[in-house]
Amino acid sequence: VKYYNMLLLINSFFPIQQNCKDNKYIIPKENINMTTPKNSMELVGTAVLVFTIQTSICNGSSLTPLAIGTILMSIVFAGGPISGAHYNPAVSFAVTLRGGGLTWSEMTSYWIAQIIGGFIGALIGGFISPTSVVVSMGSDATMAQAIISEVMYTFVLCLVVLCVATNSKVENNHYYGLAIGLVVLAGAITVGPISGGAFNPAVAFGLSVAGGFANFGYSVVVSVANLVGGAVAAVLFRVVLPEEFGLARGGTVGETTPFNA
Repeated sequence: VKYYNMLLLINSFFPIQQNCKDNKYIIPKENINMTTPKNSMELVGTAVLVFTIQTSICNGSSLTPLAIGTILMSIVFAGGPISGAHYNPAVSFAVTLRGGGLTWSEMTSYWIAQIIGGFIGALIGGFISPTSVVVSMGSDATMAQAIISEVMYTFVLCLVVLCVATNSKVENNHYYGLAIGLVVLAGAITVGPISGGAFNPAVAFGLSVAGGFANFGYSVVVSVANLVGGAVAAVLFRVVLPEEFGLARGGTVGETTPFNA
């Protein structure tokens, strides 16, 4: 019931399916159930990612960007054949806008799984670490700089995801996880000190909620910036690879590529 009510709220912004005859919303049960293989993989994978972020930062490791990038590579390779291994609402948004992959209802179930997973990962990380962290911008950065940084690197991340994992020209490649993890590694190093380096609403919200809604307003700003970056990536993908969409309308593109699982 709780998940169903959440999906009805989300449906007011992103229409799922509607029965015009009796004006009732139709949401497939498998899309609400967080115990399905796909939703479970998204939840667990996001939890592992946020747990790594929380613990590596709290422990003061100088190799935090490397830890985050490499764990993302690993769980992307692990979950790719199961759920597509998004672990990021902005990525799911970009894949949905791209077409030929997720439906809007599937995207909402992924979002719920990812947000829950982010919270669980942050909660466990905060329990075993001496302190908790939240996404926050650098002390010398302005809000505009932070927003542009988040939009930019989320755009790059989502564009790389679309190009290496939903492009029929590189179908069944074995480097998609490496490419994706390296983007996050680069982003954490370059703009992490400016924006906090989330590039992922599940990271921003998970850390904030687990920390008692600390810096929640900034988490909202970051999440919107991340979704904007994902949307721009989907638009550019359509521009640079227009030939994909003659096939995508027939439902054949990306059926065996990981991120359209």
